[in-house]
Formats: sequence, C-alpha cells, structure tokens
Amino acid sequence: MQTTAVDPDAELAVLVETNLAYARAFESLGLDYCCGGDRSLAAACDEADLELESVLERLERARTNDGAPDARSTEGAANRDTDWDSLTQLANLIVRDHHEYLRDELPELRALVEKVARVHGEGHPELRDLEATVDDLAAEMAEHIVDEEVGAFPLIKKVDDDRPLTDAEESRLREEIDALEDDHDETAAALERIVDLTDGYAVPEEACGSYRSMLERLERLEHNTHLHVHRENNVLFTRAETLLE
Repeated sequence: MQTTAVDPDAELAVLVETNLAYARAFESLGLDYCCGGDRSLAAACDEADLELESVLERLERARTNDGAPDARSTEGAANRDTDWDSLTQLANLIVRDHHEYLRDELPELRALVEKVARVHGEGHPELRDLEATVDDLAAEMAEHIVDEEVGAFPLIKKVDDDRPLTDAEESRLREEIDALEDDHDETAAALERIVDLTDGYAVPEEACGSYRSMLERLERLEHNTHLHVHRENNVLFTRAETLLE
C-alpha cells in the first residue's frame, strides 16, 4: 500500500481542519465532513463503498496541490482555516466567509431561481419544487445567521476571553448550540433535496445563461454551507463546549 500523510483512522472533520484542500476532495467524492464529520475516513469510505487506497491517493494529491484553484472552493475561504488563533477569531471568520456571503447571495439567488422557474417551468416542472425549497432554505438561513450573531457567538466570545458565564448564560449557550446543530441537519436535508431536484446540477441542453448561472450558484451555496457547518459543528461549538467543562 502506498504511504501517504493521511491517517485513515482520523475523523473527516479533523482532516478538514488540518487542510481545507481535503474539503474539496471530500465534496467531489460525496463524503459528508460537516454533519457526518465524526466518522473516520476508513469508516466513511466503507459506508460509501469507496476504495480506501484510491481515496488516500486522492487526498495526497489534494494535500500536495492545496494552492491550486478549484471551481468547487468557496471564494475567499479556501485554505484559510489557519487564519484564526482563538474562538473569537474563528467566529469572526465565519461571519466574514459565510454570513456575509449569505446576506449578499440569498436574495439574488431566490430571484434567479424564481425567474428560471417562471421561464422554464413548463418544460421542467421540478423547478417549481426547487423554487419552494430554495425559498424556505433562504428564509431559514437568514434567520439562523442572526440567531448565531446575537445569541451563541457573543457567549462563545465571552468564554474564549476567560470571562465566566452565569449559570443562566451557560445553560442558554448549550441550548442554543443544540438548536443551531438541529438547524444544520435541516439545512443539510434541504441541500440534498436541491441536489436531487437539479440531478446533481446537471445542465439541460436547452439551458439559457440564467439557468446555467442558477445551477452554478446553487452548487457554490452547497459547498460554502458544508464548510460553514463544519467550522461550527466540528470546531467552534465543540471547542466552546469543552471550555464549559
């Protein structure tokens, strides 16, 4: 077996935290490193019926070429998970890379999906379901990021700054983290629904420029959100809860 720098017994989330290039590789392989990031690489490959040796070779290529551009990478976020030294900095990074992206992108994307569904809905009836799914997802995500910024994040920053929480604050933080992680599960289900409705972002032969742009932006939303959820579930929230112990 070829020797690589990747430990097959390491959890997916830990590998991505080590190198964001692995996130792009996992995306292309269909391996869930955000909500399913607590599985080892070997276990995840076994569940997905992927040959471990081939995946290890793929990750090694990603590791040695992690500066190369990738169409799936999140704009501005690639290879930046070493840009923080504290949970406060990580929370600020999440706002910068993900929350601000969503605030800019979601209104435009909703309008674009509505336009494509209106123009092409007769020939592609699944677009009506897509429009409804994107509308619901956008509304939920807009509320979710506000909840994080006014609820959990300030309390996490307080803990990170070695300022003690009151019993009520600690209880509220734990409850908010649980609720946010539940939201993440619902978001993951909605994204899977979008992938199904678009047949994996497949471009129809007759697709116009707007149709193609919609699919590209939906795929970018999926990848940005996977990284967003990973940074929160597997790093920010996990480490904050450790500080509470």
